[in-house]
Order: sequence, then C-alpha cells, then structure tokens
Amino acid sequence: MPDLSDKQRQRRDSGLKRQDRDIHGKRSHEGVADSGYRRNFGVSPVNYLSFFNLNDDPFRITPDIAYFYNSPEHATALLSLEYCMKEKAGFCILTGEPGTGKTTILRLFVEKWKDRAEIALIMTPRLSPEEFFMAILEDFKISLPSTSKNDMLKAFRDFLLGHADNDKRVAIIVDEAQELPDTTLEELRLLSNLETEKEKLLQIILIGQPELRDKLLGKPLRQLNSRITIRSQLKPLTAPETSDYINNRLIRAGNSSLFFNEKARDIIFELSAGIPRTINLLASRGLMAAFLEGSREVLAQHVEQGAADVMETSPASSVPVAPTSSRRTVLVVVALLLVAALAGGVYYALTTTEPAAPPPVQPVPPKPVAGQVSSARLANRSTAGKGSGVPDGSFAAAVSAEISRSDTNQTAFAAFNSIAAAWDLPRFTAFEKPGTDPWTYLSQLSRKRGMELIQFSGSLDGLLEIGYPPILQINPADDGREIYVALTGVSNQEFVLPSGLGGKKRITRRELESVWHGKAFILWKNYKKIPSQIPDGSHTQETAILQKLLVQAGFNAGKSGIFDQKTVDAIKSFQGSKGLKITGQPDPQTLLYLYKDSAYIFYHPALK
Repeated sequence: MPDLSDKQRQRRDSGLKRQDRDIHGKRSHEGVADSGYRRNFGVSPVNYLSFFNLNDDPFRITPDIAYFYNSPEHATALLSLEYCMKEKAGFCILTGEPGTGKTTILRLFVEKWKDRAEIALIMTPRLSPEEFFMAILEDFKISLPSTSKNDMLKAFRDFLLGHADNDKRVAIIVDEAQELPDTTLEELRLLSNLETEKEKLLQIILIGQPELRDKLLGKPLRQLNSRITIRSQLKPLTAPETSDYINNRLIRAGNSSLFFNEKARDIIFELSAGIPRTINLLASRGLMAAFLEGSREVLAQHVEQGAADVMETSPASSVPVAPTSSRRTVLVVVALLLVAALAGGVYYALTTTEPAAPPPVQPVPPKPVAGQVSSARLANRSTAGKGSGVPDGSFAAAVSAEISRSDTNQTAFAAFNSIAAAWDLPRFTAFEKPGTDPWTYLSQLSRKRGMELIQFSGSLDGLLEIGYPPILQINPADDGREIYVALTGVSNQEFVLPSGLGGKKRITRRELESVWHGKAFILWKNYKKIPSQIPDGSHTQETAILQKLLVQAGFNAGKSGIFDQKTVDAIKSFQGSKGLKITGQPDPQTLLYLYKDSAYIFYHPALK
C-alpha cells in the first residue's frame, strides 16, 4: 500500500474507528454506517463482506453463541456448569482473564436452561447482603408478605421446595463475582443452607476473574470456599488453537477458503497471547487492511498495520514504552496495551461494573490440540489420574501380538454383534468375509438392522460424554494394522470390553489410551426418520418432530411444523452448544445428540 499523507491517515483511522462501532456493534449496513464507509473508503460494509464472500462478520467482538469455539478449556467449562445444574452440586465457580470467553459460555448455558430452570442472573454484584437478596427475589418474581428477613427467607424456601417437587432446577448466577463484598458472599453461603436431607435446593454459580479464586482463599471466606464442589478455569488459547479458532469463525461466517497466512496467524497469537477477544480485534483489523489493499489473503503486514491502528486509537497507547531491540519484547508490550484497552471498556460486556485491571500477560506455551469433539470433557471426569495405574507395557505388547494374529474384519463383525446386543438387536450368526473396508462393512451391517453409523474422532472424554457404546479402532503401533473391539460399559473406572483385549475384559483408562488413538464408530437409530437435509419452508411431520426435540433440549424452535428461520436458528444454537459444525440442518451428528437429550423417550444403551 502506498504511503499515506497525514490527512489520508487521519481519514483512514476515522474509518477504522467507525468499523468497530458499525460492524462489531451490529448497526445496520445502511444509512449512517453505509455513508461513513462510502465517504472514507468509497465502499460500503456490504462490499467489505461480499469482497471476502462472507455472510456475516466473523470477528465481531460481541459474545455470540453461534460462534462458540469448543476448545478443550471452553468445553470443560461449559460442561462443568451443566454438571452443576443437572447433579444439583451446589456451588460452582468459573474464572478466567478478561476476554477469554466467560460471557459467551454464560449466554450459551442460560440459553440452554432458560426453559427448564428458574435462573436469577445478577450482573451488578456490588450490592450489600440486603440489596443482593432483594435482587434475587425480584428476579424470581417472588411475592413477599412483608420485608422482614424471616418472611423473605420463608417465601424463598417455599419457592425452592415448590420447584423441587416439580423437578425444576433453581440457580443463582453471579457475573463479575470478584466484585461481591465478603458480607454478600457470606449471605450466599447461608442461602445455600436451604436444602433437604437428599439434595441441594439451590445451585449457585459464580463467574469472575482470577481475583475471585484469591478472594475465596482468604480466611473470612474459608467456610464458603470449602463448599465449592466444582471449579473451572478458562485459560488462553494455545498457538494451534488460535489458528483453529480463526478457521472456525471463518467457516461459520460462510467462507472456509479465506486465508490468513502462517505468519499472520503467528503474529495474531503473539500479540493476543491467546485471548479470544483480542484475537477477534486483530483478525478483524487484518481483514480490513487486506480489503483496503484489495488482497484476498491476509498477510503479516495487514495484521501489523491493524495492530498499529489499534494502538493509535487506544488510550493505552499514550503509555511510554521503553525502547528495545527485541521484537518479541515489543510484541509482549503490545499485547499488554491491547489487554489494557479491553479491560478499560473498549468491548461490549454483560456487566455494568468496571472490570479489574488484568495481570501481566504471560506467554502461553503451545500444547497439542485435542481432537474436536461434539461437546466438552466430562465435568467430573477425574477418571484420568484416579485409579489408573502406570501404563502396562506388557499390555500394549499383548495387544500388538493379538493384532498380528487377528482378522480385522472378523473383529469388526464380533464388535458389531456386541453393540447390537446392547441395543437388544439380533446378532448376525454367520460371518461373511467382506470385500471392502471396515467402515463400509460396518455401515452395511448397521443398515441391515435398521440402524445408522457415525464416525468419531476425538478424545476418550469426548467419547464418554456422548455416552453411546462405541466400536473402538485399536492400533497401538499406529502403523495401519488394527482390530476392533466393543466398549459396552465403564465401571469403577475400568472399561468393559465383552470380547476382551490383550487377554483382559476389563482394562484401566491408561491401558486403553495406550492402544487407542481416538477413532471409533457409534451405532445409533434415527427413530423418527428425520432427513438430514430439509428444504426451507417445508411443512412436514418430520419438521414438527424436529422442532419438538429442539424445544425439549432447551432451544425454542416453535411448533409450526414449518422449516423456517426460527427452526434454523434453534438448530444452529443447539449445534453451537455441542461444539458441532454449524450447518442449520439436522445432520446425523445433530440428530444423535437430539435423541440423546431426549433419552427418556428414545432409548439408547448407555456406557454408564
């Protein structure tokens, strides 16, 4: 791009400020916003999106559950909240630095539970105990005979018992909970005493910055701290996750081929330190810089130019920076300035309080990216590290020996029969050697029993979370030689394999993970024959059933029987909550999860 005069640079920066306000603030692409773009750049924001073949702005900084990125950290955090609610676990806390995605997880969680639970959402936590309790009662719309504390507590207890009788959860969620006064936190602890002999009547979820953890460790709150049953912490993304995060948002916005080159991604990671909100800002500015240059590829120079614009328009840029010859040091300083801008209120947040200043950003060491799975790791999945002994080298050797003398397709046949038995389906009696690969062979067997098959690739926790008994591909040497075994149960932290493996029918987690590398097949049934693709506007019985399943899962799809935009939006929200690819169509993975969430109606065998 040619050098700009001071006047041109001023006009460009003015336009970039408007970009943050218009695009990220979701203002109309017409009228004032449109005229601003035409005046500054000679183009409209519609052209900005169409230039990159995007249906939506992929790096909007407002929390949007349709763009939820299912990293292992975020998946675990979401499932922790789910577990707290489902199991009536009492106290749960979720902490993370500003911009790590707490608000998106909160929105996703509330969206899923809003029709199945009574939720009081406290967004202004700097309240006295009396003000806090009144805010809770108002949120729950509880009528009070008087304002005496005794009458208020009695009314609240009656409210909780009434919902417990109907098996409906009641939760208090506090955002920016690090701002709660100690006396108000103590009031929360006392409210948690409202319980029966068998269960907690009230679930309390505290969401805040890392200062919340430190606060709870203080002596005045030691009783409250001892009652917390689930603790989850959001950490920044790693370098590979940052790259995958960028891809994920581009795909969901409609363009899977838009290219940020490797150097551009590296710079985004270094400047953002893996903070998703900062990644969005830098990637958005990089896109704009590429657009102004007419480039359909985002290069390192575009990201650097965008970062410079952020610093020029940020109040934090006035902070003096000591000169240095180390580029990495400069990048860390830039990251600190960006995070300071975020904490100072540049971005939209659900809370009206001012967030605490973030601590210095530390470089995040890269770690392997877990395979993308449908949803989070199990919240109480402490099975790893509990009861799992040291990996047994002799076990892996025994499995390798078993593979060398086994017929792959015959093991697939035997594994299918074991899973069929778990579904109460008739077994196949005669093995016929197929002339095809195991996937095609198992798919053929599935269809003969009126079932369908899905391929799984991910972690063991992801597989356990799905909960269907799978057929595992066993390949300890990862050398192309494999056998198949059925996993039909998990008992006392041991995995049950009916046909046995390595001479054992029950193995530990570590033994399993030493010979299984994340690939499996899952047998499932499309009970209502819902097609995986439904044309817009279709008015069918299958669409009505699909809408009912979505409503039962907590997503309002209406009940018109018409495949309309409301239904598509509900499917997308559901897919986002499970970490599935956002298609807006009831593809097999989506249907499997919908049937699973309605397990009391549609039977499937469970691992646990």
